[in-house]
Amino acid sequence: MNLSDHIKKRMKDNFLMKRNMPTQRDMKTLNTSSLMMNFGSFYIPKMGQSNPMGEDAHFISKDHQTIGLADGISGWAKKGIDAGEYARQLMNNCLVVLDAKDREIVYPQLILEEAYLNTKVDGSSTACIITLTGESLNVVNVGDSGFMLFRNGIMIYKSSTQQHGFNYPYQLGKSNHCDDPRVAEEFMIGVRAGDWVVAGTNGLFDNMYASEMEVAMKVIGEAGCLEPQVLAQVLADLAFENSLDYTQGISPYSQAALKEGYPIPIKCGGKPDDITVIVAHIVPTQGHTLVLGNIENSYSFQPYLPKKSPTVNVMDPIATKRCKPIKKGMKTLNERTLMMNIGSSYIPKKGKSNPKGEDAHFISKHHQTFGLADGVSSWAKKGIDAGEYARQLMDNCLTILYKKDMEIVYPQLVLQEAYSNTEVNGSSTACIITLTDESLNVVNVGDSGFMLFRKGNMIYKSSTQQHRFNSPYQLGKNSHCDDPSVAEEFIIGVRGGDLVVAGTDGLFDNVFASEMEVIIKQIIGTDQPELLAQILAEQALENSLKTEGVSPYSQAASMEGYRKSGGKPDDITVVVAHILPPNHLL
Repeated sequence: MNLSDHIKKRMKDNFLMKRNMPTQRDMKTLNTSSLMMNFGSFYIPKMGQSNPMGEDAHFISKDHQTIGLADGISGWAKKGIDAGEYARQLMNNCLVVLDAKDREIVYPQLILEEAYLNTKVDGSSTACIITLTGESLNVVNVGDSGFMLFRNGIMIYKSSTQQHGFNYPYQLGKSNHCDDPRVAEEFMIGVRAGDWVVAGTNGLFDNMYASEMEVAMKVIGEAGCLEPQVLAQVLADLAFENSLDYTQGISPYSQAALKEGYPIPIKCGGKPDDITVIVAHIVPTQGHTLVLGNIENSYSFQPYLPKKSPTVNVMDPIATKRCKPIKKGMKTLNERTLMMNIGSSYIPKKGKSNPKGEDAHFISKHHQTFGLADGVSSWAKKGIDAGEYARQLMDNCLTILYKKDMEIVYPQLVLQEAYSNTEVNGSSTACIITLTDESLNVVNVGDSGFMLFRKGNMIYKSSTQQHRFNSPYQLGKNSHCDDPSVAEEFIIGVRGGDLVVAGTDGLFDNVFASEMEVIIKQIIGTDQPELLAQILAEQALENSLKTEGVSPYSQAASMEGYRKSGGKPDDITVVVAHILPPNHLL
């Protein structure tokens, strides 16, 4: 199925209104939303380019409470093609689609797909579209543009990066080497009044650490001028200065380069690039004016010369922190204000020669950490039990936690060492989640993952890493396998009463989020994670044995052009964590 047919099918069947996505009943219109976003943006093109407009583009639609940004891929310049024109046309088409449809509820994925079809010029770009729907951000993202979410001055979430290789992001375009919107990550994340969204192209995120942004927000706030436009300009100015610093310390870009094997000082300091920053402040609609239809939408690509805010000097406090990323605000086990009560359930697939199945998981209540792995079943054709690989990997994670008696757990380091210590043949996905004060710290490889529920509603789902349909990223020592460097690492804020439902694909291939919501709402108010894990696992088993109807697995297969119906029999692992104040667990 080509992309045009794919989009028409999505529109006809209205996939986003089915069980796996929020329904119109759950998603508030602009007129009924309790929250709104106030916006500001700033753009600094890279100096010395033949094209003074640069290659970034962005739009802001206050009417639709939606923003978007795109970063044209500079490699096209070698062919005499201005990728900035592609980015500008793509963003302009997004805005045209928004206005033409007069949408009360915005679905970013459909906006991006239609805008992509209408973009005819040569070139390619990344893309990120974010809309506020009720109390959640609805996001679609392709490539290495993205956003961070800040709460109480602390970064609580950073969107992941999609790359084919170092400095080679996923990119939308019509050329054979480009991607299309089907590769996009789609997800929702809950927000509250007072949160700040900082979106940007990689010109921002390659040159500024989250800790530097936190300092900037604090300093601007103390100066009494923390407004979206001021913050956007200051962050862009700081990123610009850092991008020109070839001698001082480590930047996010140089750190990523070092991780990929490029020696310092070959990739030292910052990375000169176009810099786009959009800042959105989440505020209550009550007491704020939101006049729909009368606020001008903006589509921005005009260059600005970098200049400093005359009322704010943020360089000095940040300059002392340039040498390395700062891990602050992470409390030890004894200092936590929240804890997880954790339970699990495991149902191996029936009829396997190995009664243990191929899933494995661990729970360390002491370290407030759990992990799960799904052995890749195709190894059975070679007489290898991939379940043994998954079990050894999880055992090694648990051994590392207790051997090092970690007060603060860094999941990526745990996974890296456990991977190095796992010697048996096979491969598996892996997901490790730890609670650090009021945030989940996550590392994930493949199609295991988790959902976060608040008041019975799903507000976030981790993304899936796949080489192609039904071929997830997988850890192993074989040449066709991956290693932990491909892992997604992120943090996401949580609050008391939240529920984390983690699982292997045996759960998520067979149970929609809306089905989980129904089950969770039936037992909401009770602290029984073990019972909930068991009920969800049994529901997944029941759905997996169905041969008719729509499941998450059959729906995903249909989108890839395969004809499948019913569920997918598989090992099923479910881990449920109930977020509670520590005194509830005594």
